[in-house]
Amino acid sequence: MSYDSISTLHDVFAVLAIIAMAGAVLMVAARLIPSVASVRFLDALYRVQLPLAALVAITATSGSLFMSEFGEHWIPCRWCWFQRIFMYSLAVVLLVAAIRRDRGVKWFAVPLAVIGICTSLWHILIEHRVVEESSACFTVQSCANPWRVSFGTLDFSTGTLVTSGMPITLAVMAFCGFAAILALLLPPEPLNPEPLDPHQPEADQDGQSSAS
Repeated sequence: MSYDSISTLHDVFAVLAIIAMAGAVLMVAARLIPSVASVRFLDALYRVQLPLAALVAITATSGSLFMSEFGEHWIPCRWCWFQRIFMYSLAVVLLVAAIRRDRGVKWFAVPLAVIGICTSLWHILIEHRVVEESSACFTVQSCANPWRVSFGTLDFSTGTLVTSGMPITLAVMAFCGFAAILALLLPPEPLNPEPLDPHQPEADQDGQSSAS
């Protein structure tokens, strides 16, 4: 693919990351600001949390693989690989959970997403020169110099970091993806939750089956 095509695709994934992050913020706000609307929103979200979380992880994984294959010989850095380990694992685990309607997957997926978002945050700090990259980053690919930047710039050519706009790198996209997955997997259960098995009768308030 041409340079312009890769840059455009990078921008598209950056927009998706912004949408994912906005959704995560909205979900957190709905939990912190209780209202009838927020309860209804979280109740509706709870019923589709697994497919949406799987979609986020699969989209991030697909974009990562595509960039590696067609991104003008882009070589992931050390911290990129750490983030890939957790996002790729989440894509498989959440897809299976969505198919099986297994809400218990959060006990496995949440730790993966928490560690993943921490690695993304650390990578972002390296890119912004808040922390110094280790010598291990220099062996293959620099962790501090992002391959592409959308909607802004990160320039360290003069020895001082100069930023403009809202620079979104692959590390920022990964952070947004992990944040969205965490927000999707941690909504409160509704008062009358949907049964995992669609053929299983729902229980009433006394815990007895409502089926006659």
